[in-house]
Amino acid sequence: MINKILCVDDDSISLTISKLLLRRTGFTNDVVTAVDGSDALDYFKDLFATSTNPIEDAPSLILLDINMPVMNGWEFLEAYIPLFADKLPDTKVIILSSTIDPEDFSRAKKFPVVAQFVSKPLSVENLAELKENEYVQKFF
Repeated sequence: MINKILCVDDDSISLTISKLLLRRTGFTNDVVTAVDGSDALDYFKDLFATSTNPIEDAPSLILLDINMPVMNGWEFLEAYIPLFADKLPDTKVIILSSTIDPEDFSRAKKFPVVAQFVSKPLSVENLAELKENEYVQKFF
């Protein structure tokens, strides 16, 4: 089981579905949410400012939507990597998006923190596939 997952999505229905599935399937018991990339960055900044052990308290996985207002998923990755990737080398990103643009799939591969690209909505099948991911396997 993964200790903590951060879900970043501006769609409240998608967030609710993701939280329910992640908990009910035993993927994790601890789901935190952010409504856009900026909110997610603030989460990590607060974590490092307030936690006595931010590395241990950080989520192991980030489920990240791409298309969001304020700060989209790509902008989040561009900001997150220089600020936190070295501090949290074990935290990986799963892009969870409804995009069908092949350029998005190619672009995701350019970010070393991105472990996989999953199509929305999150489903039991997606989670079973994720468990086969080299990074995610170690938690199960």
